Amino acid sequence: MTISELIAAREPDWQALETLLGTYSNPFRTKSPEDVAQLTSLYRVVSSDLALAESHHLPMNTVEYLNNLVGRAHHCLYRKRKLYWSDFARVTLFDTPRWIIADPSFWVALALFWVPYLVCQFVCKTHPEIASQIVGEETLDYIRSMYVDFYDVEPIDRLWTVGHYLFHNGSIGFKCFCLSVLGLIPGLFILVHNAVILGTIFGYMQSAAVDAGITANFIEFTTAHGPFELTAIVLTAAAGMRIGFSVIMTRGYSRLDAIRRAAIQAFPTVMTAFVLFFLAAGIEALISPGKHRWLCDVLGTDALTLKIIVKYVSIALLVFYFVGLGVLGVIRTRFFQR
Repeated sequence: MTISELIAAREPDWQALETLLGTYSNPFRTKSPEDVAQLTSLYRVVSSDLALAESHHLPMNTVEYLNNLVGRAHHCLYRKRKLYWSDFARVTLFDTPRWIIADPSFWVALALFWVPYLVCQFVCKTHPEIASQIVGEETLDYIRSMYVDFYDVEPIDRLWTVGHYLFHNGSIGFKCFCLSVLGLIPGLFILVHNAVILGTIFGYMQSAAVDAGITANFIEFTTAHGPFELTAIVLTAAAGMRIGFSVIMTRGYSRLDAIRRAAIQAFPTVMTAFVLFFLAAGIEALISPGKHRWLCDVLGTDALTLKIIVKYVSIALLVFYFVGLGVLGVIRTRFFQR
């Protein structure tokens, strides 16, 4: 048998192992017990082929290809326990956004939040009388009273409220997560409920039924921290849905194993949501309530414009992380990890 014939005879196993390793690189793609058994079998076969290639002095590019293939399979079967900073950077900057955008639960949660939110905001902005039917007149009176005056508080005096806002906003995300885990219907309900309430309030407060001064105060206070806070709520709901779906769709695993695997897969989403909640709390406590006159004087702008800048910078960072780095992570996995 010639070298070319030997390579042609063994190449199907090499390609099968490479395809299987591509499955293992995505935690949201199911790895069945049959896949694990096949990976073990192909790992032994390709390891033997590597030894044979080295002993018979096959072409160097073939030896390097097999060596890389065996190394990747070994990494899947015997994962290292020690965490290096390079691993942390890779997981944070490439793997996590890629895993999130590849998770159907994220897109379901995103649609279930933003569609009701935007619809309610538009309806209540153009027809403010509907808002009282959704949240009640007492709630609207309380919200209006909160923004009659805008209190200019120095950032150092608001530092202690970071924990308060983190607890308050995190409790909303925690409810979305827990109710989605315990049952999809309650989880979906609380997510849509929050979207409807928030959309109604934001729409009403920008309507003609509210005094222009109150509207201006409301917009100035809520503009800066909104993107991080609302995205974090969506992520917590998506993480809970990921686990909740696993109870229904076990994909051949026992229910307990399916839940355990889904919990591991949902962990990066939960941690990302926590970071966003923390950032939102910091902005809400230190930037949203102040006039920041010294900074506005330096930049030659007013407080509202400054907070609008913070808002769009936050949106740009979110798009860059989830879309930019997420897509880059997909490209990196598919084309450079071979």
